[in-house]
Amino acid sequence: STSSLNQRMTVADIIAEPMSIHRMKPPRGSFRAEAEFQLKFVGMDASYLDKYPTELSGGQRQRVAIARALSMEPELLVADEPIASLDVSIQAQIINLLRHCNREHGCSMLFIAHDLSMVEYLCDRVGVMYHGKLVEVAPTEELYANPQHPYTKALFSAIPPPDPDEKMNRIVLKGDIPSPANPPSGCRFHTRCPMATEECAKCEPEYREVEPGHFVACHHCKGCGNG
Repeated sequence: STSSLNQRMTVADIIAEPMSIHRMKPPRGSFRAEAEFQLKFVGMDASYLDKYPTELSGGQRQRVAIARALSMEPELLVADEPIASLDVSIQAQIINLLRHCNREHGCSMLFIAHDLSMVEYLCDRVGVMYHGKLVEVAPTEELYANPQHPYTKALFSAIPPPDPDEKMNRIVLKGDIPSPANPPSGCRFHTRCPMATEECAKCEPEYREVEPGHFVACHHCKGCGNG
């Protein structure tokens, strides 16, 4: 959030900048009034309007970035690792804020993250990506209860159990991660997949619906025709 905010602009100017660039008429009469409204929506009062990003905490800067995005009244909000650099307590605040924005503004959200617990809490539908390809897509509850793709299973096996005395059944993937500049043929996961066969190296798997709304790109997953 630090690098995305102009350090020489006040919070009011940062929030109003997209509206000014797109020559939007502020719904509340002035850019400053609109900035104050959006700032209050994300849990900050008008006293922050004349502050600069360097005067804010990491969580406050993230809230300002969200307020700036919401000022355009978007139909789709893309949140790319919005909590990655924040401590745990601030992460929870930002996630709850995003959930509130989603419900109150009625906009769809593309939430990109590595924290699987946060994804489960916030998202209605989840896509698992490996090496630039979606390998599994399903409603959140279905995916977490019934992961099908070998990569998805390996990801979930790395989640620490709530009970520290409980033994983890970790699936350790072998082999090196391929270069993005030279991805492997066929299924991109076959170089590290414990289920891989010659077919996986030759043919890229198609998406198959294994359960209603649950799609998997794998030659050997249950319900995929070859497993």
